[in-house]
Amino acid sequence: MTPPSSLRPRLVTLYAGLIGANVAAWAWALIAFRHYPLLLGTALLAYGFGLRHAVDADHIAAIDAVTRKLMQECMRLISAP
Repeated sequence: MTPPSSLRPRLVTLYAGLIGANVAAWAWALIAFRHYPLLLGTALLAYGFGLRHAVDADHIAAIDAVTRKLMQECMRLISAP
């Protein structure tokens, strides 16, 4: 299923921004911690744990619940006279 054509530029912009922010954060970390490899390793570990935490079952369930609720509300608004 492909997104509507009006949504595609917004998605590309969102993903480009997220990728850019991650690259900028890691560039900053490499510069700031270049003399402290232990801190750079700790930053990498924290980043990995953050990514793992983002796909935990409780987060996926919360996103699913909010999406379903918003879709139901939107359907009610659309079908209301």
